[in-house]
Parts: sequence; structure tokens; C-alpha cells
Amino acid sequence: MAEYIKILGIRINNITMKEAVEIIDNYVKDRANSMIVTPNAEMIVRAQKDRELAEIINNSALSVPDGAGVLLASKLLRNPVAERVAGIDLMKESLKLAAERAYSVYLLGSKPGVVDTACRKIREQFPAIKITGSHHGYLDKDLKKQLVEELKSKKPDILYVGMGSPLQEKFLNEVLPLVDIGAALAVGGSFDVLAGKVRRAPVWMQKAGLEWLFRLIQEPERVKRMTALPLFVFLVLRELFRRKKHITGCI
Repeated sequence: MAEYIKILGIRINNITMKEAVEIIDNYVKDRANSMIVTPNAEMIVRAQKDRELAEIINNSALSVPDGAGVLLASKLLRNPVAERVAGIDLMKESLKLAAERAYSVYLLGSKPGVVDTACRKIREQFPAIKITGSHHGYLDKDLKKQLVEELKSKKPDILYVGMGSPLQEKFLNEVLPLVDIGAALAVGGSFDVLAGKVRRAPVWMQKAGLEWLFRLIQEPERVKRMTALPLFVFLVLRELFRRKKHITGCI
């Protein structure tokens, strides 16, 4: 397992994008049925109360640092991770890998029209890509059963699930033991970005840790979800204070 740290009890692998892609490559070669999750500040806050989500993240094969908040927290807690590995960027890099290695991929998530457009855009960018199938993310019990059978039949090398957290992580936790694939990536709203439904923040905003603000401007309805960010900062500072207090008490 790659080196990791813990932020508020949630495992985050200290890993670069290049290393993450190499690990995914190995998962595909080994047919490892491995889950890759992309925790950000909102997910970590949710996991404080949702113990099932916390266990899924901590037991995943790979948990990459997605989001400026995670990087900031790692620095505050004196255990900085190497770099941000955003879910959308990891999806793009692993799609590039799939095209180069002739790996098959399957896209599951978002709305019917969105996932179809995402597949078309991916084919335009990576003409050699083998998309073995796709499906929207609105699944009832019967559709889920049909989907499992389709995944069993098609055996994609890489499965991308973009249902949003915690639905996508819980779905993978339930379904992965039933299928035969290489790697499964929980990629949140990446399909919307690839399909052009949501614009990505300019690079300077990404580097400045302001991608969340750009997303909020585009989607004001996300404002309620953004309350997780100040809570995350508070919880991290409280954890830092406790650690300092413990060290002082041990002197």
C-alpha cells in the first residue's frame, strides 16, 4: 500500500498523479477489483458522521488527495501530501493510459444525455479508446441488477463511477465483489466536466485553491454543501490544538 496520512481519521495516500496512474495500471494488469476514491473536504466532513463511508474510504485500495482543503489540512497537521490528485485529472490521465494500453473502460453515472456526451467527447480526445459501455447513474433495484450482469459480461478494465458521494462509494463497495474488473474510480462530477455541462476553473484558480469558488459561481445551488468547508477547517484546527496540547502535556 502507498504511504498514507490520516486527516480527521480518514486515510489519504501521499501520492503523486504519476504514481497514482502507475498504480491503476498495475491494478488493471492484476485484475484486482480495486476501488480508488477521491476524498475532498466535503467528503471528510461527511465521513465524520457516516461511518459506513469512512470505512469504505479507509478500506479502499487507493485514496487520493482531491481538493485544496485536503492539501491545506495536511500542511497544518505537519504531514503534507506531495500534491493534489483531482478526480477529474486522474480520470483524464487514466483514460490516456487506457487508450495507450488498449484497456477497455465503462462509464456509469450522471444523467443519460450527459454520460452519452461525455463518451463522445472522450472518443474525440482519445480516438483509440475502447469504451465497452456506459449507463446513467439513476438506478433502481432492477436496473442495478441488470448493470451488474452487464459488468460481469463486459469485464471492463477500468470502471468510472460518477454518482456523487457517498452514493458512488457505497455502490462500488456493494458491487465490486460481484464483478471482474481491474480498477474502479469514484469520480464525482467529472462526467459533467467532460461533457461540457460544467466548466472547469481556470488553471490559476485551480493552483490557488479556488476551484470550489468557481464551481459555486456556476452552480449557486451548491451553497448549502459549501458549509462543509468552514466546518472542515474548524475540525482540522481543533485536531491540531489537541495534538499540541497532548505534546505539551507529555513534556
